[in-house]
Amino acid sequence: MGSKLGVLFAIYLASESVRFDARSRPTFSAHQIESTAASTRTGLVKWAATAEGRAIIERLRADDREVMIIEDRAETGVGRAPQPKPGVLLASEDDKQVKRYELILNPSIAAMYNNPAAIDLGLPRTPADVMAAAWAAEMLHIDFYARGISLPHHNREDFQKRWLAVAAQLGFTRMTHGIEDEHRDPVITIGEPAPRRRRRP
Repeated sequence: MGSKLGVLFAIYLASESVRFDARSRPTFSAHQIESTAASTRTGLVKWAATAEGRAIIERLRADDREVMIIEDRAETGVGRAPQPKPGVLLASEDDKQVKRYELILNPSIAAMYNNPAAIDLGLPRTPADVMAAAWAAEMLHIDFYARGISLPHHNREDFQKRWLAVAAQLGFTRMTHGIEDEHRDPVITIGEPAPRRRRRP
């Protein structure tokens, strides 16, 4: 496949594979642009531009791995990466078995964020920033799943080291990714959106 068009990657957005160029920069089809939130796509672009994002994209290029992206307005957090079935984890080294992972995003929650001062505090500022953080957090979980590592992840030193690295690469130096419930899928939350200023009468 020509480098000008880019390489199809096993991230499926709106049921279509996202195309990445040689620098791991994604481009989107007309269907993907029409069917998904702008913050979801821009968040992917921001995450894919980080060193951590590029490394995960490169590791997941194999033909035996697929990541299905689902936008769900009923999701309680901005992002969640459900743990796959045990058979998927056990087959992490079996390149003959296709391993499928899910990343669930809720851009409607991210849409509430617009805090220009947040970036100075090392936190997401815009909906796209929030979605970039969600991509970073949940794709990190998926990278661990792809290596056959089950939950919990947050209490692992290597997970926290990589999370802090990618958060810093995104400019979110004070954003934490805490301990998850061992019996519940990890959910990323950003905190409360910036309060709206009341208009004076």
